[in-house]
Parts: sequence; C-alpha cells; structure tokens
Amino acid sequence: MKQLLLSLFLFYSCNCQSQQKVADSLPFQEKVAFKGTSLLLPLGLMSYGILGIKNDPVRKWDRDIRKSLHPNGAKTMIDDYIMFSPIAATYGLDLLGIKGRNNMLNKSIILGTSTLLLYSSVNIVKNNTNIRRPSGRSQSSFPSGHTAISFMAAEFLHQEYGHESLWYSIAGYSIATTTGFLRIYNDKHWFSDILAGAGIGILSTKIAYWLYPLLKNVIFKNRNKTLESQVKVQFTPLYTGNELLLATSLRF
Repeated sequence: MKQLLLSLFLFYSCNCQSQQKVADSLPFQEKVAFKGTSLLLPLGLMSYGILGIKNDPVRKWDRDIRKSLHPNGAKTMIDDYIMFSPIAATYGLDLLGIKGRNNMLNKSIILGTSTLLLYSSVNIVKNNTNIRRPSGRSQSSFPSGHTAISFMAAEFLHQEYGHESLWYSIAGYSIATTTGFLRIYNDKHWFSDILAGAGIGILSTKIAYWLYPLLKNVIFKNRNKTLESQVKVQFTPLYTGNELLLATSLRF
C-alpha cells in the first residue's frame, strides 16, 4: 500500500521534473495550453477507481489494503485540515511577494472554477454510485472528496509555482498523497476511492486553467484592470458535522 502510493507520487514528481526541464528551455508562458498527454494521469486514476466499483479483483485488493492497516475507526483528524494547505501556500507566497503564474484575481477565479467543477463532479458521482464506506457508516464512499480537494490544491500550487521550483510541486503533492493515505488509514475510503478522487482533483484544476483564457475574454473582458484593484479574497472553513469544507468568496 505505502509502496504503491509512493510510486504514484514519484511518477508525478518525475513528470513534473521533465516538464520543468522543458519549460526552463522555453520562454515562460502565462497561459496553460491544452495538452492531450496531460489527461493521461488523471484519466488513468479515475479509470482505476471506476473499475473498483464492480471489478472483483480490484475490490479484493481494496479489502486487502484496508485489512493491512488494521482498521478500527478514525485514528487522526489531520487529513481534515492539511488538504487545504497547498491553497494557503499559494496565496501566502503571493502575499510574501513571490509572484506566481497569475495575479490574485486571476488565480482566485481559476480556483473558484476548479472548485465548482470538483464539487459538482464529486457530488454527482457520489449520489449515483452509493458505495458503502469501509466503516459501513454511509454510502458516500466513492470518490474521496478529501482526496479530490487535496489533489486539486496540489495541482493549483504546481501550476502557479511549479515553474519557479520543483519543490513547490513536490510539497503540494506530498501533502495530497498523505491526505489520500490517511483517508484509508482512518477507515473512511477504499483505495479505489482515493485514486478516483485524485484524478478528479487534478483534472478539475487542469480544466480550470485551460478554460480561464475563455472566461477572461468573454466574462471579464475589459474589466480585469479595474477588478484587480478591488478584488478581496476570503476563505472560511465550514464544518458540516461530517466534513470540513473551505468556502471561498471574492468581493469586487
């Protein structure tokens, strides 16, 4: 289990490193161009997760992984909080004067778009699959929302600051991988739930970056300079009794 999660993390880190080497030899591009190869990892993770819904060998592996961790209920609540830290780091670096790919307004709109894509996707899938959690407490196991958020946040940090240093990307994805592991360790999700959530999170952020030039030209055309001086970003943690959520608000 740990080896598999580590392999996934190392694969993405190597991919980020190869992308950075290419980027270092080219002029920096503010826009994130669509690349078909960027879909391979998130779609592969999501495909494996979908296989876990009905595929007996995959379901058996899920059960074996759970059994190896000796489940006996929640052991830690760290995963409820660390999933947001790459987002906090992205804004914190900006406030410290370390500029990323986008200014505060643009990155906030991108984050809002990816969050909207993520929550709509996760809720639709949860409501139509009704997979029981390992603990048996509910039927909202697939996919893992916590993991989706953490990988969305990690990809957000990677897109904004990965071109500055590979270590930003490594830090973000280390936190995301830890969050995914803890969701299994706390008996909240199956392994296939985690992989599906990771794929949704990464893909939501990538799509948001690909869509943003269109949103900027169509919705915010000729208004960006005015909005940049007026935008205020606020984050509010919300606890529903079962999950900790992060509400983001923009004031113009």
